[in-house]
Amino acid sequence: MYQTETDLSDSTLRNWLVSMFPAIMNQEDESNNQNLLNLIADLLNEHKNDLLSISDQVLLNNASGQTLTDIALDYGINRLDDDDDFLRFQVRLQLLENHMGITTNDLKALIATVLNIGTDIFDINGTDNPEEVEVTNIPFDFNSGDKAEVKRKILTNAIQSMLPPEYLLKDLQYATTVNNQLYMGVHAQFYPQITVKEMA
Repeated sequence: MYQTETDLSDSTLRNWLVSMFPAIMNQEDESNNQNLLNLIADLLNEHKNDLLSISDQVLLNNASGQTLTDIALDYGINRLDDDDDFLRFQVRLQLLENHMGITTNDLKALIATVLNIGTDIFDINGTDNPEEVEVTNIPFDFNSGDKAEVKRKILTNAIQSMLPPEYLLKDLQYATTVNNQLYMGVHAQFYPQITVKEMA
């Protein structure tokens, strides 16, 4: 959203407007001067709120539907399906296209930015080959629908492009979170033990 040091609240703008006439003019609350200034303040606040709402809607994290599609088209990205979250991912990816991770922390920060997640959620591990890495526990919620394979390929290519040229992405493992209850049961049965002694 639009950020400014000036207070843009409705009441502040109204107070600023109604105090604009010089003191020589009638300043009483029900005077024609104050009624006129209140009408102007109402119009100003209405237009200000409309502009702030438009500003808020074109932010990538808030945009949806056709607005998000238009933002994506500005970056040369065509919508695959009706998944707004995946389209946001593609736009973030386009914004960071030519960035490269030099260290593991750089790479984690880039992946976290593209996926809009925290760096503590997933891991980057080395393999037996010093020029290979694997990324595990990626919470890729877009991994569904009829375009799931295309989405996985886009993510894999994106992470490979963030690696330095001599490195190879060996594996990309997804983590799935489910908000359902897990039921577990344990069954135990006790059998009495009988010891038989041989009698002579």
